[in-house]
Amino acid sequence: MSRGAGPRAPSSPPRLCPNVFGDERGSVRTASEARRRQRVSTVTSTERTDGSTPIRVAVADDEETVVDVLRTLIGSDPTLRFVGSANDAEAAIDVAVREQPDVILVDVRMPGGGGVRAVREITRRCPPTKIVALSAHEDSNTVIRMISAGARAYVRKAESTEKILRTIHRAVDEPWSPPAKPRLALISPPLPRRDERAARVARAILDSEITAEFDPIVDLGTGRTIGFDVRSRVTTLPHRSYDTWIADAEAADLLLDFELAAFRAAIQALREIPTGSFLEFEVTPATACTSRFRRAIGRPIADRIVLGFSPLVVSDDGASADTNLGEALASLREQGVRVSARDIGPGLPSLRHLLLIAPEFARLDEALTRSVSDSFSNHAIVASATACAAEVGAQVIAADVASDDQLEELRALGVAMIQGPIVGDPLTVAGLSGNPLPTKFKPREPVTEEVED
Repeated sequence: MSRGAGPRAPSSPPRLCPNVFGDERGSVRTASEARRRQRVSTVTSTERTDGSTPIRVAVADDEETVVDVLRTLIGSDPTLRFVGSANDAEAAIDVAVREQPDVILVDVRMPGGGGVRAVREITRRCPPTKIVALSAHEDSNTVIRMISAGARAYVRKAESTEKILRTIHRAVDEPWSPPAKPRLALISPPLPRRDERAARVARAILDSEITAEFDPIVDLGTGRTIGFDVRSRVTTLPHRSYDTWIADAEAADLLLDFELAAFRAAIQALREIPTGSFLEFEVTPATACTSRFRRAIGRPIADRIVLGFSPLVVSDDGASADTNLGEALASLREQGVRVSARDIGPGLPSLRHLLLIAPEFARLDEALTRSVSDSFSNHAIVASATACAAEVGAQVIAADVASDDQLEELRALGVAMIQGPIVGDPLTVAGLSGNPLPTKFKPREPVTEEVED
């Protein structure tokens, strides 16, 4: 949208498609008729079809036509209720404080400080309100700033009205069924992207393209599945490794938002897995040190979360480059969170890693697991790593266990838990709903001695 210094000329035509609310014959409905429809439709939008309270939605945009269209669109959905509008950042903050909406759509380029200021203040003063960033075009830099300020979702005005409604519902984590007939887009197609990498990361976050699979972890003593290693992935094509996405998110200054989205996708599994089992989620120290991430781990789920850390950057004197991690881990442990040291192997770096974070679990490097039964030297390396973990009181997990020979070697070395092909394949959230959980692993039968009469 253009941002002129002076007032608009009264004769300026609206820039939204005039037939956005056209009927089946394609007839054009005027803005006044759209407002009339809104007044009628909001009467029916005060209750959802199931009798529950509707989602309360506010709109902040300096384009009156945009507000009119969105008001009508919101009124057309019986599960939504329009509760107010604003035409600049200050008014948007006032509406949010006064009305306490469930969702507020905020234009990224409003007068009075812009959408970023509005989002930051609404996030601070109205934490329950979910914010959807609203933009005329694909402006990746502004979108990144909006997300960092606290916006939960992002939608272009060029999207179909079906997509806009779905985004509102997704912001409050409620399912939504699309209408029988598709609607037209609100405005013309977007401009080309400026920063492909940043835009790709932002889209993965906001379109819920970050998903997870869950690798079962089995207790060698009981043969029971006691936890799951979270394997986060992004469904965007072409497929790329999760580590590549992490690197791109960090470069785009979206690492925290990316890992929060991955964590939220992972904890959906808690509803499906047995109550006593845990999820191990790998996270970067930078994210773990933030208050936003710690708030995402509420007490109801904290004792079922294990946070995994790859070897830290350590100086020659043994100090971690992540100086705030110790304090963050202490705070997380007070909530009930446990910690895992990942990729443990031979040498001083792994020992320092274990000493710095004092984990409850230590995960062997997968290359060691695969080679443990190949030679005596490999056996000795695993024995050394396992002994180091035991010294700090950590239970050892071995991943990628594929054969009985590997299993017996690891069992003899004191490994407590395993995962990998010998246990079972990674599962989706839907696959976790099976009870009992599928597993290929059978624990060793206890040896019983025959007693002579």
